[in-house]
Amino acid sequence: KFIDKMLVIFKFEQDFYKKFGIDAEFIGHPLLDVVKPTLEKEKALREFGLKQKAPVFALLPGSRVSEIKSILPVMLGAAKLIKEKILAAQFIISKVHSIDNNVYTGIINQAGVEAKIIEGKQYDCLNAADFVLVASGTATLETAIMQKPNVVIYKMGLLNYLLYRPLVRVPFIGMENIVAGRLVAEEFIQFNARPKLIADKILEILHDKNRLLQIQNDLLELKEKL
Repeated sequence: KFIDKMLVIFKFEQDFYKKFGIDAEFIGHPLLDVVKPTLEKEKALREFGLKQKAPVFALLPGSRVSEIKSILPVMLGAAKLIKEKILAAQFIISKVHSIDNNVYTGIINQAGVEAKIIEGKQYDCLNAADFVLVASGTATLETAIMQKPNVVIYKMGLLNYLLYRPLVRVPFIGMENIVAGRLVAEEFIQFNARPKLIADKILEILHDKNRLLQIQNDLLELKEKL
């Protein structure tokens, strides 16, 4: 009742608030001005010590320690299975500045799969990647803006999941899917966040050229919506 004008960054927010008589206007998403890599892909590959002609998978396991401890083992488990099918596959992990390196290295050592840790260069990681495994959150939009095919993964403590799940009223958890209004990126949430399910789906997508083309078109349309 105190608001004269509301400026929102998602189109669905405008539609939602207008139902209640609020003068809301969609102004576009600020991430479009922010998500810009600092390195060209070839330079990023060289800087990260990656081979030029081998597929690169970027792992974005979240920005909090609790998320990383829950999600990164699942991602690396999927990476290990992908490596069995794509021998040349390379894996990079986008590291948050504020998280201790040991959090990542401990999980990597347990997983038994080689993965390079790249600190503070998330957009360059995305630019270098051919496919992305991303934790649900803002990073899904950043991945979509970078036009990278991806799957969305999220897992939390069981008690928190049981508390929060009944409150969820949207059909998707990934922001890119919510903005698109349909499933653009496959989602693997909680009990479905299992390495084999994830790896099988990624391999299926990578071997389907029509599916990859459709994903690229969907991501382009999604970017336009932002």
